[in-house]
Amino acid sequence: MSRRLVLFEDPQCPYCRQFEEISGGLLRDAWQRGDVAIEYRMRCFLGVESVRADNALALAAELNLFDELRGELFASQPEEASGGFTNEDLVLLGQRVGLTDPDYRDGVRTGRYERWARSVEIEFQRQDPQGTPAAWFNGRPVDSGVLTDTRSLAALVRS
Repeated sequence: MSRRLVLFEDPQCPYCRQFEEISGGLLRDAWQRGDVAIEYRMRCFLGVESVRADNALALAAELNLFDELRGELFASQPEEASGGFTNEDLVLLGQRVGLTDPDYRDGVRTGRYERWARSVEIEFQRQDPQGTPAAWFNGRPVDSGVLTDTRSLAALVRS
């Protein structure tokens, strides 16, 4: 497969939640058909809540439940900088998608990947400082208008 979409999202970003609501199904279907490979690069520039959520997502990825938790985070998204996405919130949200492994709970509570999340945010700032959601398709930036128009996005991932 030569088509590759890289998506930059912050779990606290309301525009990312809207993007997921509008385009998430389209992208999952395109990926399942083999039309496009999708890589999520989770950002955490909106605060400590995003850092905690990115930590939980890294733990979920280890247990092959990244996309499920990502969807649950957007569905349950608190207002920016409201104190949401506490460790206990993330444990409960994880349980909703099957993350009941003690290693997940311990990793959330100890912030196992929080330092890593902050360090990759620095790199993502260099790669795409525009904010979220943002995307690259086959190494080139995608116009934000394409991300908000499902017909254009569908055409892009099939091109």
